[in-house]
Amino acid sequence: KQMAPRQTTRSIADQETINATSVTNAQLQAMIDQRVTTALAARDALRSTNGDDSHNSGTGVRRTE
Repeated sequence: KQMAPRQTTRSIADQETINATSVTNAQLQAMIDQRVTTALAARDALRSTNGDDSHNSGTGVRRTE
């Protein structure tokens, strides 16, 4: 004897409505810009200290390619 599939009462559309937050295009762009700026700053800081391809430390193995 097989059991009938269980039905859920909550739909995906209901969840999206509950979790929706209004954000204007300008606000969204500002958030993206901030994250990009932060990511680039972190990358640049890593590059100038101990990144694998760091060329400004004056030490390490010279590449002959």
